[in-house]
Amino acid sequence: MRKELRESLLRLLIAFGVALIVSSVFILSTGENPLLAYIQLLKGAFVGKLNIVTTLRWSVPYIITGVAAAIAFRAGMFNLGIDGCVYLGGLTAALIGTYVKGLPLLLHILLAVFAAMFVGALWLYIPAKLRAYHGVNEVITTWMLSYTAILLCQFLVGEIFQDPNDLSQAAQQVRTSYIQETAKLSQLFPPYQLNASIFIAIGLIILFYIFVKRTTHGYEHTIVGEAPDFAQYGGVDVAKTRFYSIVVSGAVGALAGATEILGVHYRYIHGFSNELGSSGILVALMGRLNPLGIPLSGIFMGAMQNGARGMSRTSNVSLDTVRIMIAVVVICITADGLYELLKVKSKVREEE
Repeated sequence: MRKELRESLLRLLIAFGVALIVSSVFILSTGENPLLAYIQLLKGAFVGKLNIVTTLRWSVPYIITGVAAAIAFRAGMFNLGIDGCVYLGGLTAALIGTYVKGLPLLLHILLAVFAAMFVGALWLYIPAKLRAYHGVNEVITTWMLSYTAILLCQFLVGEIFQDPNDLSQAAQQVRTSYIQETAKLSQLFPPYQLNASIFIAIGLIILFYIFVKRTTHGYEHTIVGEAPDFAQYGGVDVAKTRFYSIVVSGAVGALAGATEILGVHYRYIHGFSNELGSSGILVALMGRLNPLGIPLSGIFMGAMQNGARGMSRTSNVSLDTVRIMIAVVVICITADGLYELLKVKSKVREEE
């Protein structure tokens, strides 16, 4: 176990070193000193209360969507529909927060969150059923339904739930009215955007750890992903495990959307997701699908997101160059994990 951990850390360090070298080439092309640029990146992410709080603010949704992706991946399933679930969860939470009235603070938040998770799970019910019991490729069905969900949210808000105060504006933005005060997640350090959703993320990580490391179902979940035939011979219901891995993944993805609306935006704004679902897949891969690795990779992604802005403000490195650099870093770090995951996926297909 220790040998595997050392090898994993060594591969991670090598990948990170390669990423820094390649990224330095992009920075040098702008005439900047790579070392100074990296220092500005770190300062923008971790120096000062504002930067630390903002880094944590961005880490929260990345951690939640990272768990969503890992739940499916650990069972050998590729859920590419997390982005759609984020939007559906956000819209559901916004509608509950806006139109359901007369509830106390905690109950209103819980209703909005669980309703969002239910909708996310329901949205992936069909692709989960098709994959688990009929062998239909979940990559295609979840990916297609993701775009369908995003367009559906845009239509519903634009045609039905649009904020009436925006109707007279020339440049109309697709967004709902603000949610009620009883549905808002409290800010921890006003006026900064970090809010109580960080405790939801921490609780989710703890539950995920207990499930994976301390429960029989968690063990079965992992075995189905690594050796489905072995799991079947051992009496595990492989189809049922695959079904629930996709459905629960959708529910957790919707949770990320709900926390963004209830804790940051306070109403649905189309485009709010900023590709949180896709980023969650990267977070899961960087964290090697490990309950302890995912929060670390989520914080890393949050730091990159926040530090990139600091680097672009304090140097001649453009934001586009910084984004390319971040992409190179992420690709190098996730390449090994993705390779291992694809090998498992290929093995699952062969055993079927």
